[in-house]
This record gives sequence, structure tokens and C-alpha cells, in this order.
Amino acid sequence: MPVSRRDFLKLTGMTAAGTFVGGSSFLTGCKSAEKLGGSKESTTICPYCGVGCGLIVSAKGGKIINIEGDPDHPINQDHSAPRGAPSIRSQ
Repeated sequence: MPVSRRDFLKLTGMTAAGTFVGGSSFLTGCKSAEKLGGSKESTTICPYCGVGCGLIVSAKGGKIINIEGDPDHPINQDHSAPRGAPSIRSQ
């Protein structure tokens, strides 16, 4: 399937816009509804790179249900790195 230059630029622009919106800090105020109610929170450090970002891990019944950045950690201040954020999917 040949892709024209115009279609390529449209796709690239939409990808860049999606990446910008997906990584925006205005979404950090949203907390998972699944996290509420009977979950235990623990603080830890992300093992996926050498930076050492702080994470808050919520577990319910011995199973991880939410991972988010630690707002009190001096390195990442409520954000999680791209490697640590999706680590819940690998569980």
C-alpha cells in the first residue's frame, strides 16, 4: 500500500499530538477508581533504569492493581518514567 507524503505527514502529526496529550501533566490528577477501597499502598523504586524514580504501588488481595509516581520523591515528583509506568501490564 503506497503512502503519499501528505498522508505520512498527517499520520506523523497525529502521532506527535497523541504523544503530547498522553504525556501531559493535566492527566496526573486522575486517579484510578480501582485503586480505592481496601487496597494497600507501598512505596518503592522503579527497577527499570538507573534513575531510581519513586513509585506508589497499590495492591489488593496480593495482586498489583495500580502503579503511579510518588509525589514526595525528589527525583520524579509524581511522574513515572516511560519504562516504569506500564510495568503493571507485565504482571
